[in-house]
Amino acid sequence: MAPYAFKRIDAVRFEKLKSKDKNFLIATICCTPRDVVESLVELRMGSLKPLYAPAIATPMNVALLVYLGVDVVDNILPIMRGYQDIYMLPDAEFNVNVLKELPCTCPICSEYGADIKNLEAHERWLALAKHNTIMLENQLRLVRELIRREELRNFVEVRAKAMPELTSMLRFADMHDFGNFIPRFKRSMLRPTTAESFNRPEVQYFFKRSVEIYSPKSKTVVVLPCSAKKPYMLSKSHRELRRLVSMKGVCEIIVSSPLVSPRELELCYPVVNYDVPVTGQWSREEVEFVAEKLAALLVKGNFERVIAHVEGGYRKVVEKAAEIAGFDVIFTCNGSNSVDMLRKAIRDSPKAEFDLYLEIFRHMCRYQFGIDIVAGRPKGRYPNLEIYSGKERLMRIDMRYGMLDIDLPFARKLLEKRVYWVEIGDFEPKGTIFAAGVVDADENIRPNDVVVFYNTEFYGVGIARMSGSEMVEVKKGYAIDVRKKGHLV
Repeated sequence: MAPYAFKRIDAVRFEKLKSKDKNFLIATICCTPRDVVESLVELRMGSLKPLYAPAIATPMNVALLVYLGVDVVDNILPIMRGYQDIYMLPDAEFNVNVLKELPCTCPICSEYGADIKNLEAHERWLALAKHNTIMLENQLRLVRELIRREELRNFVEVRAKAMPELTSMLRFADMHDFGNFIPRFKRSMLRPTTAESFNRPEVQYFFKRSVEIYSPKSKTVVVLPCSAKKPYMLSKSHRELRRLVSMKGVCEIIVSSPLVSPRELELCYPVVNYDVPVTGQWSREEVEFVAEKLAALLVKGNFERVIAHVEGGYRKVVEKAAEIAGFDVIFTCNGSNSVDMLRKAIRDSPKAEFDLYLEIFRHMCRYQFGIDIVAGRPKGRYPNLEIYSGKERLMRIDMRYGMLDIDLPFARKLLEKRVYWVEIGDFEPKGTIFAAGVVDADENIRPNDVVVFYNTEFYGVGIARMSGSEMVEVKKGYAIDVRKKGHLV
């Protein structure tokens, strides 16, 4: 039963010796971190079958393996390490003979303590194998809980720093496009605390998609620094600035690290729910990365006037972005008269009439569904906004996920446009639709997306719990959580 990695060595023999079990894919450790990632990604993206990676999992790497798509692991390596006198922990590995005390209270460590190294060889090895296995099992329990809480990526970034090989694997993984398996919207907070945070899929998706759909109404933009409180417009600094200076008729772009967002998308994930360590110091890499993203938005906006009310590291970002995009910038942060300078710069700039709340819905709808809202009447108190057409509510801002939650009238429009649809069998959908009940689905659907399901009698709105391709192929598991439904005719 040759593992998938053997294919890189001898493809002909691999075809003869590979597993004949069609229900499982088998991978194993390779020579380099790149080879490990390449093999796992190739297997995962090529099939939705359960992926088994034998003799590779350790307490340190199992979270990353699961993040890369591995479904089944074993304790072969922890046992082998135990018989080599290796004492495994989630963040480190030691030769047990050099330890003065055991930093663990598992049943094995509680029984033997530091005297474990004085046991007879076979008894010591067996005890270490059991301890190492317990460590792996504990990490798997933690990983399952992190998946439920949508926190696995945050954890993986931190854990990867414990070992250079794990950091390399994560960086190689981020070079790949995992397609529609990665959610665009999450309930969990984004915590960009490492250099690897800049390349995480949801951050890259936001940058790509926001530039694609950005369509500002004004030819003047004001660049502002971020705030600790989210959404930005509720922060003390942004509220005070808007109280002193009218932003009516101009657009705004908010700069942070690693995020850059138009005001129109500040209620969208991940901008609405992230927390970044603030030191006031920007590294050269941060400045260049954020400046590149800001420049892309400035170019897409085709602005005639760029005003920047920033200083310190934020100013470096804007200066670099202006250099990249070829824009002249008016900087207004200049001592005690900064507010007056900003007010004058805005007064002397071209403006446009638009409803900011309507623009928020228009941009979020384009971002999420790829279609435009032609007209509507926003209602509610920011950020808990709704939009109506006549007496019918079309959608609202779902602050838990940083996305739009739609109502049945707008669901019909999605069906007409054939976007984010799921065809189900002829049954009345209740609280949950299982994959076995799905006939077909839009391949663009990702987990956590708002989708419209339908059959010959019913239609409704739900939250996808798997990708569209998974709904069609796997035929097991939760496909959609039903939120609302109605009769199609």
